[in-house]
Amino acid sequence: MMVIVCFIYSAVALLFIYVLISLYRRDLRNKKIKNEVLRDGVDTTAVITQVASRSGGNSGFINISIDFRYQNQRGEELHGQSLAVIDAMDSAKYQAGQRINIRYARTDARKTLVDIPNPLMKRKNRSS
Repeated sequence: MMVIVCFIYSAVALLFIYVLISLYRRDLRNKKIKNEVLRDGVDTTAVITQVASRSGGNSGFINISIDFRYQNQRGEELHGQSLAVIDAMDSAKYQAGQRINIRYARTDARKTLVDIPNPLMKRKNRSS
């Protein structure tokens, strides 16, 4: 019986460690992509093709998933997706058909950053 309990605790501990390492690796990969796009990227505009949202609770913010299409320097049409948090008052700016500013990596146009200001930073700047 004691062996089974020890096995279960070990399995839970290993699972927890695996999840932490996986999150850390994903964060490092995303940071590397972001730095690459910022260091050697191309600015362009994209057209929003679809938006899915879910409430941000009572905060006045909305979490959105934006699907968009854009053209790279060679004229090829590409599609991308990004997650963002927006102020609920700005939701009309992020509807299908609207344009948004993006930046993609010169070496791999599928790596993109969407230029949506963080609403928490906007509010902090207004109150300063």
